[in-house]
Amino acid sequence: MLWLFVVIRTTDNYMTEQPKCPPAIALIEDDPNVALMLTRHLQREGWTVRHAATVEDGRNLLASQPWDLLISDRSLPDGDGLQLCGELRDAAHPGYILMLTGESSDEAKLEGFERGADDYVTKPFAISELIARIRAGLRIVDLQKALVASNRRLAELSLTDGLTQIRNRRAFDAELMTRFDVARRYQRPLSAVLIDIDHFKAINDQHGHAVGDAVLQAVAAVLSAGTRKTDFIARYGGEEFAVLLPETPLLEALQVGEKVRAAVNEATIRAGGREHKVAISAGIASYPHSQVRSGRELVHAADASLYRAKANGRNRVEPERRRERFASFSPAVPHLGARVPRRCITEVDDNRHSSW
Repeated sequence: MLWLFVVIRTTDNYMTEQPKCPPAIALIEDDPNVALMLTRHLQREGWTVRHAATVEDGRNLLASQPWDLLISDRSLPDGDGLQLCGELRDAAHPGYILMLTGESSDEAKLEGFERGADDYVTKPFAISELIARIRAGLRIVDLQKALVASNRRLAELSLTDGLTQIRNRRAFDAELMTRFDVARRYQRPLSAVLIDIDHFKAINDQHGHAVGDAVLQAVAAVLSAGTRKTDFIARYGGEEFAVLLPETPLLEALQVGEKVRAAVNEATIRAGGREHKVAISAGIASYPHSQVRSGRELVHAADASLYRAKANGRNRVEPERRRERFASFSPAVPHLGARVPRRCITEVDDNRHSSW
């Protein structure tokens, strides 16, 4: 008997802060005495400092090493430091740029700001004031990083089902469009599987929604275990799940669906102080198909197959009906253990089959 315990990561985990690395400062200064003095003061503040003495060396440094704040002189042996400033802003680099130079005219300062500098300090300078300006710049960098991280988390959450932690319908629709376009362009096989938990409403009615949630999580876990990394699984809505199987013709997709169905049958779900057994029905459609011209039509074909699986008694896998010999598929499947084995697909013609 297969025992299934489901551990679900809550959304709070997305908000866990990672250990912060020391701010990285890039210093482009051709005067070795000024560079040494600045490096020592900045390192005393706990900041990482990397130094270059020319525009070209600075360009290589900034391209090869991550940095948060740039301190650059203008008058360098091979050019103007503002050249680098303009290149960085043209590339939309988010780092903070502080120009530190002897060019003290109003025209020079205005030119610096117009080229993308965030701050402009003239020589000679007070080291305490420079450190204060750097701290202010790093605070802005930290705020920018926090905003980017927050937007990334929000984007991730918007594509993730909060209960099962697999992708949601919105993510599936976008992935379907992309993968179908690839399959159509290169005439490669793509299969879609729609899965529905049998009698799920009765589970909720008899045992409560907490048990229903545990069942959804368990089925999602079986799907995750029984598919390849290149496959795409999502909660399609309610008690329905959807799977995209790239490079998988219809017969192989039927094998996948049957193995997942058997794995769900074998699973024992512990929830609400009791053990529960569930079953699923699945409908499968595959491209290339003469009647399928879009990802939406592929899913509609899989949905029609799922409807037949329900009408024919549930707890079964039904293919789309393009050939009579594929009208039904319910072979015996051996015990699968705790994890459905990943399949090893071999490109074959209709007279051969692939190995698992």
